[in-house]
Amino acid sequence: MGQQSPQPLVRRLTLQEDHEKQQRVPPTTNTPPTPNKKNDSRAIEALKQLFCGGMAGSVAKTVTAPLSRLTILYQVHPMVTTKENRPKFSMTIRGGLAKIVERGGMLSLWKGNGTSCIHRFPFSAINFYCYEGVLDILKGPQRLSDDDEDSYTNTKEVSTFSRLIAGAVAGTTACVACYPLDLVRTRLTTQLEGKETYRGITDAFAKIVRNEGTTGLYSGLGPTLMVAVPNFSISWVVYGSLKEYALEDELFYNVRKVDSETGEHKLGFVLTLGCGAASGILSTLVTFPFDTVRRRMQIQGQHFSQGERLTGLQMIRSLLRTDGLKGFYRGLRPEVLKVVPMVGTMFTVYETLKDKLMS
Repeated sequence: MGQQSPQPLVRRLTLQEDHEKQQRVPPTTNTPPTPNKKNDSRAIEALKQLFCGGMAGSVAKTVTAPLSRLTILYQVHPMVTTKENRPKFSMTIRGGLAKIVERGGMLSLWKGNGTSCIHRFPFSAINFYCYEGVLDILKGPQRLSDDDEDSYTNTKEVSTFSRLIAGAVAGTTACVACYPLDLVRTRLTTQLEGKETYRGITDAFAKIVRNEGTTGLYSGLGPTLMVAVPNFSISWVVYGSLKEYALEDELFYNVRKVDSETGEHKLGFVLTLGCGAASGILSTLVTFPFDTVRRRMQIQGQHFSQGERLTGLQMIRSLLRTDGLKGFYRGLRPEVLKVVPMVGTMFTVYETLKDKLMS
């Protein structure tokens, strides 16, 4: 699905890192910095975090791009195929990847990935600042960090409900603002070799606006929001619950990472990978049907006239009538398979960049 979770893994890693840095700074008796210096420092740190998160997301998307493209081709194949007796893009994942390479060469596995990487930075930035801004409105700018809340009781403590509200608002805002890039990425990804409608990102934007109007850039936005908001909620709750369990239960004592300076227990790579993969797979299973609907709605303008295009509800009814419930889960296997390498790559790249920029 794009894996465009409104609250990405790197955001959770960032909150943990903020607390760890505060723990390592020894207390001083110097005069506290002025508010302006505090704000400047916070802004610089935020920019560094956004850069690390954006790069980690872009690299992870590039690594898993072949599986992402295969997922989308499975989802929309019945709409673009010219062979009525071939309702599936391929019977196997290996066969599907081989089919893509046979038609367009090895690089065609990454078709549309450039747009996906460009989409990552503004999406992360908008999501990051909206999330923080909503929490500031709900609980004030002096609220405790995630880790401080575990140790202290304070009127500024942020509840799970507040975080879910902030995440939903941030995810919705980021989705709406960056949606045209997501739509263009889907259309470029589903183009058949030799029958391309668009020559690139700018050409796609120009032709969509000219042929479908500005509203054409937002085709399928409704189902997309129905994917993004519950995807965040499920992912955040599951990840948070598993993280708490892994840090407290003695079963994972030998797997946890211990900070050499503070002695604090952290998840480390293995537990982060496990918690992130579990939350990602569960959220994918729940939201994937809406992801299939949104992908199909995104390419309607590319293949059908105005009178032939369906609304979200009509698309759901059409899928049920022609393919049954299984039609909503076409492409689920490659989508699930990409979760582990996606989480692992994001964690590794983020931690590497963070050590270089924030040490």
